[in-house]
Amino acid sequence: MTGERAAGRARIRSLYLHIPFCERRCEYCDFVSLPGRDREAEYIEALRAEVRGVAARLGRLELDTVFVGGGTPSFVDPDRLGGLLDEVRAGFALAPGCEVTLEANPSSTSEARASAWLEAGFNRVSLGIQSLEPDILTFLGRVHDRERALAAVGEVRRAGFSRISCDLIYAVPGLDDARWRSTLERVAALGPGHVSAYELTVEAGTPLHASVRRGEKPAVDPEAALRQHRIAVSVLGAVGLQQYEVSNYAQAGEECRHNLVYWRRGHYLGVGLGAHGHLPAETGALLDIPVPPGSIGLRYWHGRSLPTYVDRCGDGSGGLPIEAYEAVGAADAEAERILLGLRLAEGIELTRPLAGRADGLVAVGLLWRRDGRLGATAQGQEVLDEVIRQLVI
Repeated sequence: MTGERAAGRARIRSLYLHIPFCERRCEYCDFVSLPGRDREAEYIEALRAEVRGVAARLGRLELDTVFVGGGTPSFVDPDRLGGLLDEVRAGFALAPGCEVTLEANPSSTSEARASAWLEAGFNRVSLGIQSLEPDILTFLGRVHDRERALAAVGEVRRAGFSRISCDLIYAVPGLDDARWRSTLERVAALGPGHVSAYELTVEAGTPLHASVRRGEKPAVDPEAALRQHRIAVSVLGAVGLQQYEVSNYAQAGEECRHNLVYWRRGHYLGVGLGAHGHLPAETGALLDIPVPPGSIGLRYWHGRSLPTYVDRCGDGSGGLPIEAYEAVGAADAEAERILLGLRLAEGIELTRPLAGRADGLVAVGLLWRRDGRLGATAQGQEVLDEVIRQLVI
């Protein structure tokens, strides 16, 4: 292996694994998700095969973060999740203190299941609560109620998890500011170290998009979204959950280290149905991906067909089920750095070419500039798309 490839390998420190199975597909979800558990055993075996294949090609990388997302990973058999982590540990070294996250829904959480997750090696749980309001849960197509959501937090804590995150959604039609504030306060009172509060987005191809297009459900009110974003910043900040990314809040040291890899344009492997990866350009040859000279990175992704994925992982060819890829050049990388990095409270490094374009935005209070870094102010966050448009050439 060349020195360049070895150096590139050393920069890959994170792994994402996708579990597509759900109790039902939520109205707003545009991730690869499949209702029910049909072919679950086959899929997990295929996923393990891909982990083995990637590890064989890249060598025993040391990982700082592992994230099992979906879909609803908590919905599948806990023993199979444990076997999946066994496969990861067989192929990769987990660094001391490695963050190993499992996404879970309240409807498939119990103290017994959470105990099994902890024993398997997970040390962080991200719970998809989304709302505590019955009508909002119905609107979103969730299968749990308020009591189940609140109980789930206690269950994972009693099982032994100290790192707990709760996901919430705001700007849902019918959700007024008072009820949103109440939801935030009740969830914050449970003491999670991390909360994600996402604005509802109506993505093309989702059931919600079809309902809105047919006029069966109202569209998101941008004014309500702005007010409720401000409420989240205020309520969560008051209890020590500081906003470190536009939609994410944490106590000091409880930030999601895996997601920070994404926002900082770090490198990560993605395995599983629909998964994406971002790697140094010099490692492309190890995965049979041709990368043009002058590229500084590559992105690859998997297809969305479960039968095709299972067949490709099990055909004995040793090939990886990568559907497509693209090289990342310097200009694209810089645009991504601005697009992703300005979502973070820490901002981005201020380069000379960027400084001139930022001057006007700093002058009107949309960006801050200090200690060689550039970031979005609270006002700038509220119009971040326009700020980024003016910065990216």
